[in-house]
Amino acid sequence: MYTNNIKESRGITLGIEFTNQLIDIVGGRNFRELGGYETISGKKIKYHKLLRTGNLANLTNEDLKYLTNYGVKYDIDFRTKREQDNEPDRVPEGASYEFTPVFSDDLTNSSKSIDALETESEKDPNFGFDHMLLAYDDMIHSQTAKEAYRRFFELLLSNKNDNEVVLFHCTAGKDRTGFGAILLLASLGVPLSKIREDYLLTNITTQDFVENLLNQEKAKGKSENILQSIRDIQTVHPEYFDFTIKRINEDFESINNYLRSEMKLSSADIMDLRQIYLA
Repeated sequence: MYTNNIKESRGITLGIEFTNQLIDIVGGRNFRELGGYETISGKKIKYHKLLRTGNLANLTNEDLKYLTNYGVKYDIDFRTKREQDNEPDRVPEGASYEFTPVFSDDLTNSSKSIDALETESEKDPNFGFDHMLLAYDDMIHSQTAKEAYRRFFELLLSNKNDNEVVLFHCTAGKDRTGFGAILLLASLGVPLSKIREDYLLTNITTQDFVENLLNQEKAKGKSENILQSIRDIQTVHPEYFDFTIKRINEDFESINNYLRSEMKLSSADIMDLRQIYLA
């Protein structure tokens, strides 16, 4: 196992100190270990059990070998069929590919061309931001999303051996993946403040990608309204997270109740998840 090939860096973002553990992948972005997060009870998530990532279409052959050696057992793809067809995953050898689309269409627009956003963004500088809130609302409430995340938990519960990894991803590894991570970390008893911190780390791990994209579009003469929508769609905002938790609390009383009522997780399931993923 490549236990020493986790890049650890420390920094401050939005006033929060963070430890960011990036997996050493060349042909992908936003590859992150969830191992090491501490729960309310003082236990920690095991390493080599959970990876959250962006898409796997551009993995190099060395990346594939790395992920195989890292122990990837499941590759869970939250993208739409169109995204899957356009950029099929390169699946590590020995891993089971699980296609569980969260949306019937890519409501985050993270995989759409910049040109497709211009009409709406030109008229409304808040288009990207407001559209992302609609996407999160859909993840919380739509039947398609609930079925995808229920399947996610079924696979998590089946991954019982140490050093076997569930890898889950969408296109950018930030929204559909981010919501999945919120539910997963909550089920394991990670404090909400730490879950929020993990969610916002996307802005650090993808900073170079987003800045390069914005510079390219600015050089093409794109307006400030369009650039703002690109920024809002390609990053995560604290407001996205806070909106998500607020909606869950309003409509389902708490995230724990959401896990029980919508994800269909029993008390025994929660205990099993913690037995599998915590040490």
